[in-house]
Amino acid sequence: MQTAVFDARWILPTPSGIGVYARELAMRLPELLPDRRFVFLVRPDVDAAALVRGDGRASALPLPYGPLSPKNQARLPRLLRALGADVYHAPNFMVPYLALRRGGGARVRCLATIHDVIPLVVPDYAPSSRTARLRPLFRLCLREAARRADVLLTVSETSRRDLVAALGLAPADAARVRAVHNGVADPFFAAAAGRPPPRAADDPAERVLLYVGRRDPYKNVPLLVEAFAAARARAPWPLRLVVAGARDPRYPEAEDLARALGVAGSVDFAGSVGLRELVARYRSADLLVHPSRYEGFGLQIAEAFASGLPVLCTDGGSAPEVAGDAARVVPLAGGAPAMAEAILALLSDPAELARLRAAGLRRAARLTWDRAAREIAAFYEA
Repeated sequence: MQTAVFDARWILPTPSGIGVYARELAMRLPELLPDRRFVFLVRPDVDAAALVRGDGRASALPLPYGPLSPKNQARLPRLLRALGADVYHAPNFMVPYLALRRGGGARVRCLATIHDVIPLVVPDYAPSSRTARLRPLFRLCLREAARRADVLLTVSETSRRDLVAALGLAPADAARVRAVHNGVADPFFAAAAGRPPPRAADDPAERVLLYVGRRDPYKNVPLLVEAFAAARARAPWPLRLVVAGARDPRYPEAEDLARALGVAGSVDFAGSVGLRELVARYRSADLLVHPSRYEGFGLQIAEAFASGLPVLCTDGGSAPEVAGDAARVVPLAGGAPAMAEAILALLSDPAELARLRAAGLRRAARLTWDRAAREIAAFYEA
């Protein structure tokens, strides 16, 4: 029986986007590949019980060093040989270079994922981040992963095209880059059940806008606050904005702007939220507003679809690809005024909100982790 080593060290005690990606695939791949053993490399501080359930073909191996550590490059090739691995699966870009070779085809085959190339294609995307300070090293690591992986996965066709262009990949390397859309976790689908229909335009009840994500400058949260203030000043009903995502002291601009515009009392900077609270936020909101300048995928959009929450997003990166016809898409060139107009137009049109909700649910039905795992399992077989 062949052995696949899945690097689950990206699963952190506090959920993250890449951690969710790794967890959802790790929980599904062993069942889809019954002729393989799976060894999950895990962090010592993460409970791996959910990964090793089943018929005993899966085991967890805690490692005292992370995938970004120099020790990883020194020790992981030897460990893969000792485990008898024929496949190494990295759910992010860092791979053990000495275990692989350029062009693929080493004894240990490699699947790796580059989720996006935002630091290489979005100016001033997050100027205070470590990646921004080490951009040449980041580019080198991505290029080596692209050259050495037998299959390089990414999460949208937009991300695939930008990755090939930004890294200047040769045709042979570019041919190994494949796009597999992310999925949505099951609890978000449950949030759609029992959601009431959109409020009538003359209903005086408060409307709630929801943003989910980080505060990095490319996420455009200050623009959202500006659009919210403009919409609130004209709305015939109370309007509130909830910003769900970890506070980042490096980027205080959104909170500063809310105070400057006099809307701080109507903006709830909720900070980081757990899965249960996040599902509840999707369930209770009237509209997801996603102002990002670029997304490699945009998981928030898919989660909102699954929750039955209508979506307003920009045309940044892959957002139109993921949204299809199930969201109102505002051109970034229109800035805050265009977003404010779209917010008011949508919240005043219950028929359009109902249409978007139905279209979003249909779209979400095709964006499941079961589907993503099946597509990726096929690369193992190949």
